[in-house]
Amino acid sequence: MRPCQCVAKADCMVVVTLPKRRNAPETRARILTAAQRIFSEMGYGRAGIREIAAMAGVTSPMLLRYFGSKAGLFEAALASAVRLDAVLQGSAEDFGRELGTILSDPGSDITAMAMVVFSATDKEAGPIAARITEAQCIAPIAAWLGAPDARARALEIVMISSGLLIYLRQLQLGETIEQERERILLWFAGAVQAIVDRV
Repeated sequence: MRPCQCVAKADCMVVVTLPKRRNAPETRARILTAAQRIFSEMGYGRAGIREIAAMAGVTSPMLLRYFGSKAGLFEAALASAVRLDAVLQGSAEDFGRELGTILSDPGSDITAMAMVVFSATDKEAGPIAARITEAQCIAPIAAWLGAPDARARALEIVMISSGLLIYLRQLQLGETIEQERERILLWFAGAVQAIVDRV
């Protein structure tokens, strides 16, 4: 129930309903969650501001007040979806296997990767995805790896991880891929570990 203010006037009482106060951080979080879901399922080009706003329980003008444009919303949604903490906190000696386990787990969140893959060819979203990937994936992995050739090695890990996600999680190749899953994960773990261990 919304708060109201009663105003007494001669023979009648007028009830004035005060506007409901929004919780800006909560509203922003709802919009970002809705945007991540829609951008990761439909891609940038097919996603609509109205659809995202409806899913978040806000109006399109309100959504645009928070993010300015569809591109601004995409950038904020992608930036908040990238989470590397769990990956980079493990041991270097077992990094390849741990990364393969996380990426192949159907319960793990691949929203950021799906958003990047679906936006790569879009004229507006592609450069945003490249910038976020560089700043929030490649640079942190490179810093974690250290010399020599840290950035090149980080790029290799991001590229090979993208491929694994596409084939295991998004293409839904069914039984064929499931029968070969263990072998693929062993190959992935070995390939990534070789990149990590290269000095």
